[in-house]
Amino acid sequence: MLLRRMISHVKAQNWLAVFLDFFIVVVGVLIAFQITEWSEQREAAKRREAALVRLHDESELAVGYFREIVGMYDDRSVHRSEAIRRMIDNDWEGVDLDAMTTGITSVGILPSASPPRSVYDEVISTGQFSELGDPALRTSISDYYGRLSFLQGQILYTRSINAYFPDWQHPGIILTFEPGTARERDYEIDFDLVSNDPDFIEGMIAGNNSMRAVAGWWRAVLEGAEQMCKELARATGQPCEPVEESIG
Repeated sequence: MLLRRMISHVKAQNWLAVFLDFFIVVVGVLIAFQITEWSEQREAAKRREAALVRLHDESELAVGYFREIVGMYDDRSVHRSEAIRRMIDNDWEGVDLDAMTTGITSVGILPSASPPRSVYDEVISTGQFSELGDPALRTSISDYYGRLSFLQGQILYTRSINAYFPDWQHPGIILTFEPGTARERDYEIDFDLVSNDPDFIEGMIAGNNSMRAVAGWWRAVLEGAEQMCKELARATGQPCEPVEESIG
């Protein structure tokens, strides 16, 4: 209809009418483009908002995950330090022997760092990351994953150089089968025997040093996770409420 009208105006050399018809066409096209762009922007904003909420939920899981492991390392470090002091003094009077066993056998515990990260990986793979939140938020996320990558590398390195284990062919430590427990194993330790073995004590001191370094790296990642969760809470308007889950 509009095209036929423009043709008739051209034939009649009614240039003002031609201009008005052309102007209407151009404006209509621009409006259509603008409406499409607004619609796409709204959809993109919804996707960004949904990604932020999902990242927020994932960060809560990550904080809970790291808090549990850091707590495990801290508990074992306390028992291990006391066990080393008592080995040096050969004084086991009035001590919780189960706690001392836990401390001694904690040398060499180097679990992989595997917190939930599927949402983050999806955000990176789809190219959404640069559009999320503000620089402070993106910096906190990048910092956390940088710390996580460093921790994973340090765990592999520590495994490669850690040739000492408390039950490593030592007559004072016997591994026993314990049905019904998580790993169906337990340790029997001859505390007098290990106390009179300078090499064993030296190995425990070296192992304690390694374990405390590893604990510090885990704690650094926890701090990064907590900061990331705080920034995501600011961005989403939701509180950061870490989810505590057993890691087994």
